[in-house]
Amino acid sequence: MSFFNLFTEPAIILITSCFIWFLIVIVSNYANVQYNLVNVNKYLRAINKKELSYRFGQLDEFMSTNKYTTTVWEDFKKALIFPEKLYLATQTAKTQNEPSSDIYLTVDSTYFFNEETLVLSKVNTKFIQAIPTLLTGLGPFFTFLKMAIAFASVNLVADENVVESLGGLMANIRVAALCSVFAVGFSLLFMFIERILYGIMCKKHYLETQREFIRLFDVVTSEKFLVDLVKEYKLQSVTSEKLFKSLPECFSKAMNDCFTETAVPYLENILYSLNKLNEGFNKGSGGDVVDKLF
Repeated sequence: MSFFNLFTEPAIILITSCFIWFLIVIVSNYANVQYNLVNVNKYLRAINKKELSYRFGQLDEFMSTNKYTTTVWEDFKKALIFPEKLYLATQTAKTQNEPSSDIYLTVDSTYFFNEETLVLSKVNTKFIQAIPTLLTGLGPFFTFLKMAIAFASVNLVADENVVESLGGLMANIRVAALCSVFAVGFSLLFMFIERILYGIMCKKHYLETQREFIRLFDVVTSEKFLVDLVKEYKLQSVTSEKLFKSLPECFSKAMNDCFTETAVPYLENILYSLNKLNEGFNKGSGGDVVDKLF
């Protein structure tokens, strides 16, 4: 039996067909992951970190309406904080001369956007992991099946059929052994091809997604955020204490300035008006009216 004639054997054809079908399954699954991750990465790359606070609504709409990312995005948003100013983070940004995005993460983005959420949960992982075992299991199954059929077809009753029967038995045993060889070979080849396809179509793109989220969102852990709040509280306490101490002096100064700037000019205007009125009376009566009364 030639090598090409082996592929006419039903068992070999079935094992080869299963191998090809399994390859089509993983390619279709990984192609779907690749297509979605490429679209997400393309959108993220178009966002400037300086514009994140202004374009967050658009990002939220895109990630929420995208069926591929909607679940993990909802969990991701719960870890975001939107303060007007975060004391330590703002000071650090000023020190490094970097603009503050004003949107911070309390947990690293890789906790949400990782291999499990972006790839493994989107494909039939358990089935893909079981494929090498299934291919390997097909070998012994068809080997013993072929041997059972071969032994059942042996006819040792008639002498003239002994040689022919033994020849057919040996040919069938050889095909049965080759079933296991093909099954194990396809299993090893599948694992090799699957790892290559995974690296090219999935791993490369989900790592890029992680890098984009790390670029856009600064991480402030919960402990660090609490420390920042304590520092901000102490700063506000010192400022308030100074304000209360200077309040009486400021109030006195403000009253003095108010009196000087408002009341004094008003009184001067009243005195000036009285002098003018007195001069008018003097001209009309020929003397000082007040002097005449006394």
